[in-house]
Amino acid sequence: MTPSELWKLFERMRSDLDAKAAPWSVIGSGALILLGVSLARASDLDIVTSVEGAGRLRSAWAGWLCAADAKAPDGPFRSDDFARYETPWGPVEVMGGLRVVQDGALKPLVIEGGPLPSAAEQLRILRLFGRPKDLAKAAQLETFIARGPA
Repeated sequence: MTPSELWKLFERMRSDLDAKAAPWSVIGSGALILLGVSLARASDLDIVTSVEGAGRLRSAWAGWLCAADAKAPDGPFRSDDFARYETPWGPVEVMGGLRVVQDGALKPLVIEGGPLPSAAEQLRILRLFGRPKDLAKAAQLETFIARGPA
């Protein structure tokens, strides 16, 4: 999705997320675009919420639910309830009860800052995930932060 498409998707989904998934946060490429980082595309809008919030979305968005590949059991993070949705405005992935490997153990990911956490918080999350693609995004985000407000 282009930045413009992502913004439209975010605006369309926000009221549902507020009503059914609170508290929730956007992470990943979509979050970086929403923060103003110059990325050409995002494959989807990544939402982190509680297991309960993910369940409420699963009920509300049942018509958009897609088959999703299971994540590797030895990966850097896992969701207790993961779902991918193909909405009329674009794809959304919901991670309910997201846990990340920290200090050798899976621990709940605590995200500070509400629906669109700060650049510093996004940087912390990308570094925690630690995959090459996340570290590449972290480097872009560091450049964005270093430049300061436009």
